[in-house]
Amino acid sequence: MNQLTALILATLSTSTLASNTQWELLTDTQLNGVLDSSTSQLQTLTLTTYANQFNAVNNASPDASVIQGEFELPNTFELGSGVVQRIQFTIANEGKRVYFLGQGSAQQGYRGTWYGPNNDAGDFRLDTKSAEVSVPVNCAQILSENPEALSGVYTIDPDGAGAHAQFEAYCDMETDEGGWTLIGTYSKSEPGGKQYISDYSPQPDTTPTNPTATGLYQGSLGAFRDIREQVACDFASCRNAYQTAMSEAELDMVRYTWGYLDQQEKQKNTPLPDCRATYQVTGTAFTHCLINTDRNNTNVVGWQRDIHAGNHSCWLAHGVYRPTSLGSSRCSYLAQANGTRWGLLWAR
Repeated sequence: MNQLTALILATLSTSTLASNTQWELLTDTQLNGVLDSSTSQLQTLTLTTYANQFNAVNNASPDASVIQGEFELPNTFELGSGVVQRIQFTIANEGKRVYFLGQGSAQQGYRGTWYGPNNDAGDFRLDTKSAEVSVPVNCAQILSENPEALSGVYTIDPDGAGAHAQFEAYCDMETDEGGWTLIGTYSKSEPGGKQYISDYSPQPDTTPTNPTATGLYQGSLGAFRDIREQVACDFASCRNAYQTAMSEAELDMVRYTWGYLDQQEKQKNTPLPDCRATYQVTGTAFTHCLINTDRNNTNVVGWQRDIHAGNHSCWLAHGVYRPTSLGSSRCSYLAQANGTRWGLLWAR
């Protein structure tokens, strides 16, 4: 009985067409009507059903045993309270055959007993296995799998099994071909500047319009390739900086600029990525995303030293020398942040 463990099945088919499905079977070595977890064993098999009959394959060792059985037809009969169905099957291995007889339903699972060739016996349970729900890694995956997906809040998990848990994020499914994940929000009411990106809450706001929470996703950016930073946002527009087809290291550098001490330290060895003021790849490329080379790292937080014509002083917040300044400035020369604009960071 040491080969019996878990069978997996999504549904039982009464069609005459063959159907491959999965089940979970749990067995023990004590025939007392109760499954004993200390002696129970699992095995994964794939079932092929033809009407009410089925064959099964042990996924761990497909050639080790022959498994055959059937479900009762018609599908139901009355037994006590409720409608149940009988099931019987055998497992033959190395010339020995084990018999299973039970009852239940596809929805509730099957329970019964097994008997072996050496006067051995035990209990078994046969259940459908719940399908694992796969959490998308980003908004681009959601849009790819459902081109009709609308902008809104979705659950994503960019780093999969990594340290950062899945979270709710706002997805922009319309702008610049859609599929953008909001990974950073800086509220217009947030004072001062952040020294390190770890100073942010790891949960960005879930609205891009006047966010009230300041947060920055802290996990791996390996699931993304494009970036869009927006500062000095109001209800009408934002100042934009774009870059596409980026490496994870380049994406990390853009995120590090949201902490002005992180930016100073990281920029010593890794230059800031180039950027464009428009999404179109034919737009002017700004080296290191600077309109000139006089970036003052202690005063400016953000990727831009405003690359937009007529202005060159955009930031999310001032550094520690002016901790009472709020939000993003209006992107005019020497303007102070005055708590009227907010900042956003998107990845795709």
